[in-house]
Amino acid sequence: MSVATRTPTRVSELARFAALQLVDRTGSVSIYSARESGTGRAVALKVLDEAAPLFVHEALEREAGYLAMLGSHPHIVTMYQRTTLADGRQALVLEACPSSAAAAVREQRLTVANAVSIAIKIAGALETVHRAGLVHCAVRPSNLLLTEFDEPVLADFGAAVTKYEQSVVGVHETTAHTAPELLLGDAPSAATDVYALTSTLYEMVAGRAAFRAYDRESPAAVSLRILAGGVRPIVAPDVPLELSDLLVWGMNADPAERPPGATWLAEELGRIEQKNGWLRTKMVTGEPKPQGRARRRFFF
Repeated sequence: MSVATRTPTRVSELARFAALQLVDRTGSVSIYSARESGTGRAVALKVLDEAAPLFVHEALEREAGYLAMLGSHPHIVTMYQRTTLADGRQALVLEACPSSAAAAVREQRLTVANAVSIAIKIAGALETVHRAGLVHCAVRPSNLLLTEFDEPVLADFGAAVTKYEQSVVGVHETTAHTAPELLLGDAPSAATDVYALTSTLYEMVAGRAAFRAYDRESPAAVSLRILAGGVRPIVAPDVPLELSDLLVWGMNADPAERPPGATWLAEELGRIEQKNGWLRTKMVTGEPKPQGRARRRFFF
């Protein structure tokens, strides 16, 4: 979505923050870029409308809890605090991320090696999410943010569910990266996130989503193609054949026929890096603790 340059109309309600700019708005949720007045630190504000439906408030509450538990991971967006604004609206104060993988694709500034490196780092984040008993359910280029240091972080846990929840119908947003089982109303699993990450990597490598024929195509048309399956391999001089094959495998319509987990996917990508002489990427995983600090493990 285009970045707005206007400030909120009721700035006084956000007096704790300066340099406010509305970055995005979806439904009842607005995202602002800002600076904390006291510290000067760049932040992002995720703010709910006063009239936001109850399920949106519940989603924000869950997201805050998940980020408190997982946010120390280097490739999961950091939440500084959950707060209530002067007018009573609920908000999350998050680390500033000036760009995203989606923007990098639009601007054509990703090499294949860059895209693979980003996917490995996010796979480590997803493995940590899965070990915490959660499924993200909304992995896509716009939710892979790039920090001020150009490091990828996984964001938007509003649609995340526990592995014990049977459905996310009415909560998840249908996109070109939604796994077929979600479209069918089946329960999400770790394989759901593996599909979405693979689909995201496909777009980062090919410059377009696997099942979208053109920009702004209707979600219904894209969904029909996703359900039909049959990912077209990427044939390009700079794309290794084994990477194209891995993308097709990871986007199999049957969850049982995909790579067994995020770590497995990252290991396959690491072997591709090694074979092609690319700089090896470290994958960081962790086991979240109740106090929100994860025990980190490094691979590769």
